[in-house]
Amino acid sequence: MPIPVPGRVAEALRRSTVEVRSGGRRWQGNGSGVALARDQVITNAHVIHEGSLTLVSYEGATVSGSIVKIDRRRDLALLAGPGLGAAPASLRDSDELRVGMPIIAVGNPLGFVGAVSTGIVHAIGPAGPISGQTWIQADLRLAPGNSGGPLADLQGRIVGINTMIVAGGLALAIPSRAVQSFLNRTISPRSLGVVVRPVQVKDRSIGMMILELVPGGSAERASLLPGDILVGSNGKQLRFVDDLENAIDEAPGALLRLDFYRAGQEKLRKVAVRLLPESQIQTSSAA
Repeated sequence: MPIPVPGRVAEALRRSTVEVRSGGRRWQGNGSGVALARDQVITNAHVIHEGSLTLVSYEGATVSGSIVKIDRRRDLALLAGPGLGAAPASLRDSDELRVGMPIIAVGNPLGFVGAVSTGIVHAIGPAGPISGQTWIQADLRLAPGNSGGPLADLQGRIVGINTMIVAGGLALAIPSRAVQSFLNRTISPRSLGVVVRPVQVKDRSIGMMILELVPGGSAERASLLPGDILVGSNGKQLRFVDDLENAIDEAPGALLRLDFYRAGQEKLRKVAVRLLPESQIQTSSAA
C-alpha cells in the first residue's frame, strides 16, 4: 500500500533531483542525481559514461557538467554544474534509520521526470554473503534511470543514494553516512592496483584471489602475482570483499600489510604494500 507523503515534501525533493545525461555517439545514458550547495550534484559513478556530461534541473535548466571527484569502488561521483540552480537538499544521518521506517525515492526512470515512489526500510546491512558493505535495503519501486537519485525520509532529508535493484525487487541505496564520508574526502582514493574475486580457502574462510595486476600499481611494485590469494590485512582476517576495500581506505600512512598464499603453496606469506593514489593507477576498475 502506498505511503501518503506531504505534497510539499515530494515537490521539494523533485526540485532537488537532477537528470544526469552522459555518453557519446555510441552510448547515451540517463540517470539521476541530488543537488547540493554551490550547484554541485551527487550521483552514482556508474551513471557517468565517457563523453559529454549534461545536467538538467527539474525546472528544465540545462548546463554542462564536470566531474569534481569520483570513486568507482563506492559507486559515487560529485559533479559540478555552474548555473544549474536546482534547490539543494540536506542530508540526514543514515545511522538513525530503523527497519520499517517509511521512505521516499525520486528519480527519472524510463523517461519520466521527477517520478516519486514510496515504501519502507526493509533491512540495513550487507546485501549478500560475500559483501560487507552496508546498504539501505528498501521495499519500493525503482527502474532504470533512478540510479543516483535521492532516498529520503518523510521530512525530505536525504538518507541514501539509490543505486540498484536486487533479486526480489528490493532497492539498494548507499547510506548518507558513506556519502558524507566521500564528500569530506579531499585526497585521491588509494588503490592496491589489483582485480580480485572471492574464493574459498582451505579453512573455509574467504580469500581474494588476484586475477590481474595493474601495470605500475602498488601490488605489482610489492611483487604480488596473479593467483596469489589475499586472506588478511593489517592483522585482520578478510571476511568480505569490502573488507579489503575498507583496509585500503583506512591503511595508516598508506601502508597496507597483507597476509596471502602463493598459488600452489601452503605457507602463509606476508608483505607490506605502499599504496598509491588511485589517480596514478591506470584503471579505475581495480581495488
